[in-house]
Amino acid sequence: MKERARPFAAALCLAACLCACGAGEALPGSAAAPGSWSASPTQVEYLDSAFDGRDLYALLTYLDGTGSLVRYDCAAMRCTYLAGERDPREESAPGFVPSVVGDAWVLADGRHLYVLKRPADAELLDEEQKDLGPGYLMRMEPDGTGCRTIPLPDGVSLVYEASAVMEGDKMLLVLCQSRGGEEEWYLAQADFDAGTLQHRLDFEEGTTAHLYGACARGPILGLRKAGEDQRFCLYDLEKNALEAIPFDEGGRWCLNGGEGAVYYLEGQNVYRYDVASGQSRATGSSLPDGWEHARFEEVTDGYLLLSRGRQGEADYDRAALCLATGEVFRPALEDEGRRVTIAAVTPQGYLVRLAGIPVRYQTCAPDGTAVENEVRVSHYAMMDKADYWNNRPGCREFENPAHEAYSFGE
Repeated sequence: MKERARPFAAALCLAACLCACGAGEALPGSAAAPGSWSASPTQVEYLDSAFDGRDLYALLTYLDGTGSLVRYDCAAMRCTYLAGERDPREESAPGFVPSVVGDAWVLADGRHLYVLKRPADAELLDEEQKDLGPGYLMRMEPDGTGCRTIPLPDGVSLVYEASAVMEGDKMLLVLCQSRGGEEEWYLAQADFDAGTLQHRLDFEEGTTAHLYGACARGPILGLRKAGEDQRFCLYDLEKNALEAIPFDEGGRWCLNGGEGAVYYLEGQNVYRYDVASGQSRATGSSLPDGWEHARFEEVTDGYLLLSRGRQGEADYDRAALCLATGEVFRPALEDEGRRVTIAAVTPQGYLVRLAGIPVRYQTCAPDGTAVENEVRVSHYAMMDKADYWNNRPGCREFENPAHEAYSFGE
């Protein structure tokens, strides 16, 4: 579900991300996990998406390295610029993003929008682009106003496009500090109200880290040292310490970051392990025959997605196990040869990711010759849940004045 811009390099391959919603149809039985499995009220909320539970926010990027935010109103089925009637490329317009150069993405938590931007490689920028290179963290209101920005210090990079938000709207995220050719990874705390960015926890020397989820007690991190398997840990907020999560990387388990739970296999049966409580419960579902060695990919809307073999190989196959009913589905919808995937679960159905929409623009080659290039604008639509799981095409599009008015070039 990540809405992000691609690196601003010679090819100028900047993506503009779009989405859609509509009414949904339920499958037989409930795909949702039983109510008794509901997570406790969390102290942290895991963010890895620009969907806030109601609307989707996306970043449209321009040839000059700036961007604008749009909102996909899922109830009204309409996509508009946060700038409203104003020119979205004005610096003072709501939702204007001053730089996407180096990579940028949008996150949402229902209270705020966040734009996280990596610093760009200075060697890839010409002189007039230097001011667009530094990285930053930005927070704004859902209507694009009230921006607060925290610059990333020199030598600091964002390493993963996810974060967690604690009580008091303080953001936790993993950063990497380069010093004399060495890298130091640490968990940072961004306080947008105070305008500060501080170390919260340093990792052992030689350890790389990613933030993969959160539970009631804190963020869930993946840590790795060179030559060793990745190990997963809970960062206990109250103890300010790491606690190992007792699962290996064998492939027959997966973490659902949003609910802070691990789904894993014992024999043919699928279990759910709650990271916060340390308790396991059987889901009541089991793998289909012949899928004992399948890889667990993710859990989406109560469905465990599995794969066998490697993509592109003859024996590659995918299945989805409904954890509430035990039913098995094989989602196989494609759009222009690309697999249709679930980008967000909404009250109206699924937001699905389709093949990109081409946008043509004019630019100049280094010798001054006029050149016509193309970028792909990400394309999303709404599907009924039953249509998706049963491979019945039936996408519904947004009314999209923002996309109609969009131009990547000058």
